[in-house]
Amino acid sequence: MRFICILLITLLMPVSLWAQTTVNVRTQALSEVLVDFERRAPAEVRALNDSTIAAEVSAVVLSIHADVGQAVQKDDLLLELDPVDYQLNLKQAEANLASSKARLSQAKAKLNRARTLGDNQYISADELLERETDVVVFNAQIQANEVAVSIARRNLDKCSLTAPFDGVVGNRMAQVGNFVRNGDPLIAVTQIDQFELDADIPDGQAEEIINADMVRFESRGQKWPLKLLRLSPVIDAQGRTRRARFAFTDSAPAVGRSGELVWTVAEGMLPSNLISRRNGVLGVFLLDSGKARFKPLPGAQEGRPASVDLPSTTHVVTLGRERLQDGATLNVQQ
Repeated sequence: MRFICILLITLLMPVSLWAQTTVNVRTQALSEVLVDFERRAPAEVRALNDSTIAAEVSAVVLSIHADVGQAVQKDDLLLELDPVDYQLNLKQAEANLASSKARLSQAKAKLNRARTLGDNQYISADELLERETDVVVFNAQIQANEVAVSIARRNLDKCSLTAPFDGVVGNRMAQVGNFVRNGDPLIAVTQIDQFELDADIPDGQAEEIINADMVRFESRGQKWPLKLLRLSPVIDAQGRTRRARFAFTDSAPAVGRSGELVWTVAEGMLPSNLISRRNGVLGVFLLDSGKARFKPLPGAQEGRPASVDLPSTTHVVTLGRERLQDGATLNVQQ
């Protein structure tokens, strides 16, 4: 019962009596506690090209010249398919072309002789027309055979798979001796000399990126400065985010590195943990001639850093704010 009475008296104690109570606190200069208001979003370093190279013809895997983790240069030979069938197809197409050319030569000779005979009226007009038609037909046949030769040569070339760019082999699906069909994935190559940082930014914060002075990528305690390349105007329906791409302005991490995109919204802000609420008003407690002075912060929001317009030497109460009231006597501890 006595405890309850003491508690009621304490709760009903006027604020003026609280002000007379000495409160132990710690303070710091405003310049020492100010922080930059930053936002963060997940990000990853992505290669501009990460290609899985597939078979374009059906054949048996003859040999493999690059394996997982191996660096390759553009046009380096990666894998060979058995070319015998396609070599035979090419020879057949070339033979057909040669035959058509020989027939065309014969048809032209017959046409020239027919024209000579026609001038002396030794051959009818119908026979002359037939000779002319033969020449036209064999010309068309040569064109078709030339296309067949090009197709056969192209299919033969497809038996040798080369690197489309400088990169590193990330995966190998093919095995020597396996029969592969057109479209089967064989080997994957990741480009390592051209890459960008990819990030999904909440739609409500995306426009801040455009005007942000400081943008960086953080991963495993390391930081890399960035510059914005592209900000998509399309909002992802599920995550309500917009995709942004950035370039590294100096050195860069390895392709595939994940971390956080960090950008500064405002500089020199009072941390949210130093903002207190008194009588429904958000503000900060200052040290003023040994007393606590509650400084309201117009526009401050719960849980967010707030801007302050105070001299940098102003001392802010950092510890012991919980029991403070405006005007309380302070005992500043080191």
